Amino acid sequence: MHGFFEKLGIKEPVFIGASDGGMVAQIYTQAYPKEVGGFILISTGGMDAETIKSLRKKYFLAPLMLFYMKHCNYEKPKLIKVGMGHSRNESKEELAYAKDMFETIFKDYTKEKDVHISGLLADLMKQTPVTETDFRMLKGKILLILPDQDFFSGKMQKDLIQLMHDPVIQYVSGGHLSTILKADDYVKVIRDFLGNI
Repeated sequence: MHGFFEKLGIKEPVFIGASDGGMVAQIYTQAYPKEVGGFILISTGGMDAETIKSLRKKYFLAPLMLFYMKHCNYEKPKLIKVGMGHSRNESKEELAYAKDMFETIFKDYTKEKDVHISGLLADLMKQTPVTETDFRMLKGKILLILPDQDFFSGKMQKDLIQLMHDPVIQYVSGGHLSTILKADDYVKVIRDFLGNI
C-alpha cells in the first residue's frame, strides 16, 4: 500500500478500515507513523498484544483451515452461512438483504481469492502488537464506530479505545453486519467526522 500511495502522490491518507481492514490500518500506521492523516475504524479490534492473543486462541485452527481450503472441495454455501453467522437481532428484511448481498459477492468469488484473504487474516495474527505510542500523532483525528453486539468483544473494543488518543467514539446498534445493513447511518457519521478534521 505504501508504494501505491507514493506512486499516486497521496500524502497522509485517512484510513477507513472495517473489521480486518481496521487492523490493517493499524499495522500500516505502525510501519509508517508520520504518513497517516487519520483513522476511521469500524467494527474492529486493536492489534494490541491482548487482542492478538485472544484472536490466536479463536483462530488456532487457521493453518488447518487454510490447508483444507486449498486442497478440498470449495463450498460457497458454507461461506454464505459463515457470513450470516455475524447477524445479531436484525429484522427479517435486513437478513434477506444480507443473504442476497453475500450471494452476489460470492457469485464470482474464486477459491484462490478466498484462500488469499484467509491467509491475510492468518498473517495478521503474526504481527508485532501495536501500542498506544504508535497512534500518538493521530490525536484528535480518530473516529471509532463500534457496534454494540459486534464480533469483537466489549473488552476488545475497550482495548482498542485505550490504544487511541482522544478518539471520537460512536456506538451503533447491531452486529458485525450493521456496516452493510445500516450504511446510510455510517456514511453520515463518517462525513460529519471528516468535515471536522
